[in-house]
Amino acid sequence: MLQRFSDFIINHNLASQNDKILLAISGGADSVCMLDLFVKAGFKVAIAHVNFHLRGEDSNRDEAFVRQLANKYGVDIFVKSFDTKGYAADNHISIEMAARDLRYAEFERLMDNHGFNSTAVAHHIDDAVETFMLNLLRGTGIAGLTGMHEKNGRIIRPMLCFTRQEIEDYIKNHDLEYVTDVTNFETEFSRNKIRNCVVPYFEQINPSFRNSFADTFKYMRQVKDIYFEEIERQKNNMVVNDNGCIRIDIDKLLQYPHQQAFMFEILHPYGFNKQQLKQIEESLTGESGKIFTSNTHQLLKDRKYLIINYLGKNKDTSPLLITKDIIGKGDLVWGDYKFKIDIIENTPDVNLKCGSKTAFFDLDKLRFPLEIRHWQKGDTIVPFGRKQHKKLSDIFIDNKLSVIQKERIAIISSGGDIIWAVGVRAADTCKVTSSTTHILRITNML
Repeated sequence: MLQRFSDFIINHNLASQNDKILLAISGGADSVCMLDLFVKAGFKVAIAHVNFHLRGEDSNRDEAFVRQLANKYGVDIFVKSFDTKGYAADNHISIEMAARDLRYAEFERLMDNHGFNSTAVAHHIDDAVETFMLNLLRGTGIAGLTGMHEKNGRIIRPMLCFTRQEIEDYIKNHDLEYVTDVTNFETEFSRNKIRNCVVPYFEQINPSFRNSFADTFKYMRQVKDIYFEEIERQKNNMVVNDNGCIRIDIDKLLQYPHQQAFMFEILHPYGFNKQQLKQIEESLTGESGKIFTSNTHQLLKDRKYLIINYLGKNKDTSPLLITKDIIGKGDLVWGDYKFKIDIIENTPDVNLKCGSKTAFFDLDKLRFPLEIRHWQKGDTIVPFGRKQHKKLSDIFIDNKLSVIQKERIAIISSGGDIIWAVGVRAADTCKVTSSTTHILRITNML
């Protein structure tokens, strides 16, 4: 088993003998076996143990046991405690998801702070099978049907070449002690129901089904690669990312024979659920103007496009004042925007080329403080090159901006007069002329 373990690490390029590897050790049979194999294989390792405080004294028992393991094997140990239930409640997620988030965030922190190349977790073939079944129930798409990967970023899974039975046999044959999590035998959680009810039933039908699954995962990963190559080709054909605003060509989407799969892969990452995806698909041939909202994004069914925008930062952004004394002292962040504001002299060789990202103004014509805010109905501007006011709403129509795009526009005003609808139109009132001595340059860095 030790040779298989070493060969698996080498064949899948998981680690080298010079690497520092952090081992996620819970104290259970799987992680104890992994620790023993790593030490016997001669790798440089340390232990990370997370106490979620979910099982009362049993949680403290596990921590004490893992500390004893570290002492037995002569390796460093890092222990972190969390109020997992409180974190789950604060973030409105399940206990299982909270534990996972906290655990992997702690691994990342330890790797960054202590120079570890990777973190090894003790997932085995049975875990991969259970994850497949969970993803099948949840409807995660093809990506969730490929099993666990041997390497995911800095997380490695060197035990994926073993079944749970092989690990238990190793523990018994080498007389290794471990602790048992009694909740593994309960059926309260979905994974445990699969482990204790579904998997044994499959085993009755086919005693070697775990190995059959492992082979299927290899094929599915190749299928996934082919599938996502096609999705990427169609993205290049149908989707445009304009500074975070995603536009999907409806006509091209309607002509694509695998429309449903494509929409799932494009829209699901933005938080749209199955019911919404079905409603969006049904809206493709309907009237424009329908809006769908996930927790993080908003989708507008426009005349020619599905337009997706991020809701997050500037949804509730308050107006921000720019005083003269903060100019040139670092970037200014407002919602989804990051501005660089500086003052330059108006010399013959100065480059005053404007664009959607940069605007120039005569410093002496400006009244401070300037204000950054959202667009409001009734706003007007004297567009560059003109003398009369024009409604911004009309300018937005001229530029064919969607409802969502209009909501995201940052407005910069001076003394109540709009000088720039960022990325759309600058005003004529404070423009730079030959008599200008100092120029205020504002650049949108995002």
